[in-house]
Amino acid sequence: MSEWTISIVGVIMLGVLLEIILPEGKTAKYVRGAFSLLVVFAIAAPLPALLGKELKVSLDTDAARVDEAYVAGTYAAYADRLSTAVEEYLENEGFDADVSVEISEGRIARVDIALWSGDAQAARETVAKRLNMDVALIAAHSVREV
Repeated sequence: MSEWTISIVGVIMLGVLLEIILPEGKTAKYVRGAFSLLVVFAIAAPLPALLGKELKVSLDTDAARVDEAYVAGTYAAYADRLSTAVEEYLENEGFDADVSVEISEGRIARVDIALWSGDAQAARETVAKRLNMDVALIAAHSVREV
């Protein structure tokens, strides 16, 4: 109980110091509001012990889990948008192509280019320069209509 009294006295002393230092204006209003919350928490701190309940707060990292389905969906959406953007870029550069981008762990793992017209090596180099990636991660092949 004495610790609670000391914490209340400490909060009151901090409040008095804050009133002396704090300038007038809109900022003071928000600081006073935040400080009021601190006072409420300091006063309510012994309530769980008085009620016989133990308040246990854990910052256990096992409680936070990655939603793999959300991450996979985000990567798929990113790959689709990037594929479309690369197709448009290649079209502006004079190539007619279908592009498929593969994302792994947030990075571009592979780019596949199906060329309807144009040189495969030139398309690979153009995409590598645009995406700032190694040409070896880009596969390009010509497609002939049947």
